[in-house]
Amino acid sequence: MALTQDWRITFGDQSTEVLADNWLSALAQALPSIGLDLGAMARLVCATEADGSATARDPRAGIEIRIQPLGQPVPPSFEMPESSFASINVPFARVPVPEPPPAPVVRPAPVPAPAEPPTLVPLPSPLAAAPERELARTVELDGPGHQLHPAPPRPEVPFDDRLEELFLRLGEINDAANLRDACAAALRIANELIPAESGALLVRTRAGDALRFRAAFGPAATTVLDTTIPLDRGIAGFVFQLGVGVSIGDAHRDSRHYSRVDRSTGYTTRALLAAPVRAETGGVYGVLELINPPRAFTADDLELGTRVAVTLGNYFQAIDS
Repeated sequence: MALTQDWRITFGDQSTEVLADNWLSALAQALPSIGLDLGAMARLVCATEADGSATARDPRAGIEIRIQPLGQPVPPSFEMPESSFASINVPFARVPVPEPPPAPVVRPAPVPAPAEPPTLVPLPSPLAAAPERELARTVELDGPGHQLHPAPPRPEVPFDDRLEELFLRLGEINDAANLRDACAAALRIANELIPAESGALLVRTRAGDALRFRAAFGPAATTVLDTTIPLDRGIAGFVFQLGVGVSIGDAHRDSRHYSRVDRSTGYTTRALLAAPVRAETGGVYGVLELINPPRAFTADDLELGTRVAVTLGNYFQAIDS
């Protein structure tokens, strides 16, 4: 049984409080009350903090939403639905059933019926909130995975300059000869714009039940290439299922972290940035990950990574159509 707690969601000068078992569920519950629909989940890039709070940004609309935990988690008074991704389901809301109008006065007076208990009404799940994010058909890549070299260190570059460089280099993805080369180009560009010790590009398998490492760089690249992780496990599976980007400052404190990869490679994931390889008007094809930066990932890093991943998603969609 998951623990629930109160969360405060702040958007501009508006704020609301909800009861949920995690920040994402709290965000999904609060969106309608701050004037946004659940489909906005597909446009957000999210970053979590060590204190359990999170920030969700819509780069296109220029909005920012702050999600903060209040008090200590408490056991819920109702059961969560069974799911391999229960941590991202929106909790049920208790909606009291209105009492029937009083019966007309007659003799003898009728005995009033006891009030019915509250009815559990499920709120919409973020997974079903945006139909345009339906999973894409699987596009199989030929040949073995692509191992890259980490980008050499370079001085810190302002966001606007990195964004301009990104626009100038997107042609390296669009003009790639095949999907394998496009994946390698996307991961290379992401690493050169966003410093990180390791990174990977994972693509949904033909069977549709796993994500396969199709490009990678860093100390564990040789070990993870062409291996798979279950589609419903880890932060990569979380990002793929919801189609939202996240940055995690302390991966081992995050319950979604799939530690089996760390154990099998001997490599420790400390911080992680993940963006869905998602076409602008289509489905999700995979996940782009960057791991262990020399300094903390920023919201600008997440926006750049998301733009790279969307460009690759558009390439996949062109092949998929």
